[in-house]
Amino acid sequence: KDAQLSFRPFFLCSFILWNPPKNLNVFLVSSVVLAGEKVLRIIPRNDEDVEFLSSLQDDQDFDLDFWKAPHRPGLAVDVQVNEDAYKNIAVKLKEKSLEFQIIIMDVKKLMDEQNLVESTRGIASDFYSKYHPLNEIVRELYNLQNQNPVMTEVFSVGKSYEGREQLAIKLRGKESPNKKTFFMNCGIHAREWVSPATCILYPNMAKTKASQTCWTKWTSSLCQFLMLTDTCFHGCIGTDPNRNWGHKWGAPGASRNPCRDDYRGSRPFSEVEVRNVASFLSLLSRQRQIAGYMDIHAYSQLWMTPWGYTKYPTHADKNSGGSKDYTYGVLKIKYSFALELRDRGKYGFLLPANQIIPTAQEAFQGIKAMAKEMRL
Repeated sequence: KDAQLSFRPFFLCSFILWNPPKNLNVFLVSSVVLAGEKVLRIIPRNDEDVEFLSSLQDDQDFDLDFWKAPHRPGLAVDVQVNEDAYKNIAVKLKEKSLEFQIIIMDVKKLMDEQNLVESTRGIASDFYSKYHPLNEIVRELYNLQNQNPVMTEVFSVGKSYEGREQLAIKLRGKESPNKKTFFMNCGIHAREWVSPATCILYPNMAKTKASQTCWTKWTSSLCQFLMLTDTCFHGCIGTDPNRNWGHKWGAPGASRNPCRDDYRGSRPFSEVEVRNVASFLSLLSRQRQIAGYMDIHAYSQLWMTPWGYTKYPTHADKNSGGSKDYTYGVLKIKYSFALELRDRGKYGFLLPANQIIPTAQEAFQGIKAMAKEMRL
């Protein structure tokens, strides 16, 4: 059956806040970015280079922040360093005859500039051409509901570790028992700013195209994820929610080190926020009401299929315990994908705000093209 006649997309935009639990007040909520911090790009030539760069991830003396972790020879490694670490790492790389280039000269300066540059290609208002904190995004979702209470509905899929509601907003058209859901998960990693900024645009895009396509029946939702572990190893707190799902959890592509950004958690589904979303997806799957799943990230500009934990394709990072592998392997959602948005490294996670709308527009076109080819 032609997909465009048989389903309504459902979008889950998830937002990760690395806030400390209420009973812990000794941790900084986020690391301070100092002036002069740089992002280096290193391309490992062989397995020995990959192993060396991987060892630096666990070396606390260097205080490195890997934007793109080492996985395979020929695959770029991007790492943020402060001024002291830069001097030390440059020496280490020279000893290994490893060349590198500086792709971002001053991270703090680039961060400060993000919302100073406004897009001239706005769709509805200046809101969509800037990055916003979670409370402003949630307020905008309620604004969408208030503007059209017939078409939209705000609801919750569960409570976070801190007892906060994981809010969702549904955008619906004419109801039909034959219509299925397309579920989109955005912003699961907090520093991937353009992911939630892109997805908050989709309800607006669907609304403006209401008389033209099947996309009038979109459903959109927003979830607030507060990913927090209930313990604190070595002064570190937090779990990577996209390595905490219960399919091939703990396989290569995730870390057991709780101080690493790709820490997998103490066990599959150790994080209540991940369990909430998995339960919601499982319900849709049991009811045969889900047509597809899309997990949206940044950066690299890739369209990724399962499996994330295998050696192939060679151009993608390894990832085990990921959501798309779970939806495909366990829930049997045939159309399960992950999308990496702009760019390919010039700005990385700090994509300028004036690229939000064009990023959303091109991703929107790709998702529409996919939907037209789906067969249910």
